[in-house]
This record gives sequence, structure tokens and C-alpha cells, in this order.
Amino acid sequence: MKKLTRIILLIVFLAYPSICIPSHVIKLTNGNQLIIYEYWEDGSHIRFYSYGGVVGLQKGLVREIKEANLLYVIEEPKPPNKWNDQVEIKDKSASEHEKKTPLPDPEDKAFLEEKRLVMMRISAVSAAFREAKAKNNRKQMEEERKKLLASQEELSKLLKKVRTHRGGQVPTWWDEPLPAD
Repeated sequence: MKKLTRIILLIVFLAYPSICIPSHVIKLTNGNQLIIYEYWEDGSHIRFYSYGGVVGLQKGLVREIKEANLLYVIEEPKPPNKWNDQVEIKDKSASEHEKKTPLPDPEDKAFLEEKRLVMMRISAVSAAFREAKAKNNRKQMEEERKKLLASQEELSKLLKKVRTHRGGQVPTWWDEPLPAD
């Protein structure tokens, strides 16, 4: 029995490196990091898989890419919630969301509201762009693309203001989903 256990442990020990997925850390110029399992260079972009699709970053946004000793977990898509669960999620009010993630600073609440407005604009412009694309209206697509870029720039400037207000740090509430109205 001991011999069989030793053999099984030896097989597991030898097989372990072959079943691990090596990971990489992409460090961005804005200080953020991404953990990925595979990337490749494509002209002026670094491309990698994320959430079932291919993502591309301009090389100018990447400070460095290092191999990491981190475990990369590939998550299977979760089945959709039951219809009742979705209704309950939508029914939560903004005050319930704030109870979950308090914003002690009144200025943080103002930043969050400004972010919500910018995100609503981005959503509306994205929908208008998709509609123009469906109609193959190139002029309208270009106008909506310019509006989208302006809104994304506005969001970026807002993030810089938040960082400045918070001493260079991005608060945890910034990355959380916005409460539904």
C-alpha cells in the first residue's frame, strides 16, 4: 500500500508542472496590472484573450510584461440567473448599493455621480454607433465615434481627478458596477 501511494504521489508530482498554466503580468503605464495566460505582439498592439474574446492594447500603454508565478484560473461561463433573480437585482436601489459600499467623502459621491453620467453618455453613444453601423451610415458612424472618444476622454480625466483627490490611489468604489436607477 505504501509503495502504491508513493508511486501515485510521484506521478502527481511529475505531472503537476505540465497541467499548470503559466501566467503573465502586463503592467500598464497608468499603474494598473492585468494577469493573463497568453499574449502575442501584433504590429503596434499587444493582444491577449479575455472574457471569451481577444483584447488589444497599444504598446505605448504597456510598461512591461513579466512572467509570473501566479495561478491563472480559466473560469467557465456561469449559467444565467433565473428571471426572478434578475428582477431582484434590478430592484435594488442606489441607497442599498451605498450601504454595501459606503462613500464617506461627499466629494466621492459627486465623483460617482459624474462617472454615472459619463457612463450613461458612453452607453447612449455606443447604441447610436451600433444603429448607424447597422444602417451602414458611415458619416453618422464617424460622428458617433468622435462623441465616444470624447466621452472616454472625459472619463479618463475624471479618473485623474479622483486619483489626485485620493493621493494618487484609485478607490475601490471606482471599479464597482454602478447602481441601477
